Amino acid sequence: MFDESKTTRVLEETRAIREEFVRPIYLSLLHANFARRSVAGPPPLGRPESELSAIRAQIVVAAKTISDEQLKKLLSIREWRGRLVAGWLVGLSKRAAFVDEIADILLASEMVYAGQGYCVALGLIGDDKCRNHLRAYLSKYLPLSGRFYDQQWAIGALVHIELNSPDEFLLPELWVDGDRHMIPPPSQAIQRFSELVDYLNLNQMRVVV
Repeated sequence: MFDESKTTRVLEETRAIREEFVRPIYLSLLHANFARRSVAGPPPLGRPESELSAIRAQIVVAAKTISDEQLKKLLSIREWRGRLVAGWLVGLSKRAAFVDEIADILLASEMVYAGQGYCVALGLIGDDKCRNHLRAYLSKYLPLSGRFYDQQWAIGALVHIELNSPDEFLLPELWVDGDRHMIPPPSQAIQRFSELVDYLNLNQMRVVV
């Protein structure tokens, strides 16, 4: 049973962590907004390159300096901003110890947007466990017509790991909404994730801790 008082208490206890690591960068990480210049032409939200450079540096510093304990606390909170940021920072710093925990909350699919960060984490870490977890997620949610959460992020991450298109997940009938309308094809998601990884590499945003 959901305990609202416990969630409120945890949010208060983690306020300092969220102020330091979440609030400054979560909007930039949401939908990979900081990298959209590479896939959509002009700088995102009209930001000049100097501002984007500062945002990239801020994200890199966060990935380098956040501790495992702080990441665990963010992942434990029922709040999407902290979980989104935690997923991204786990992926950028390639902390494989978090793979199973992140996979569990991805599969639970409890809240909006956070799954983007989980898929980024699994895609960037990229080992066999990550591949299997992404396959499990797609196997569960793609057949559920109209229930689209983070399938596009997951297919992009999976193809990045496998380097081949998993045909069983690309059937057109799996990529329709509840009214049988085709949503953006998975090929677009695959391309976007590939371009995102190229952007991260080009700007030296993947770190070692």
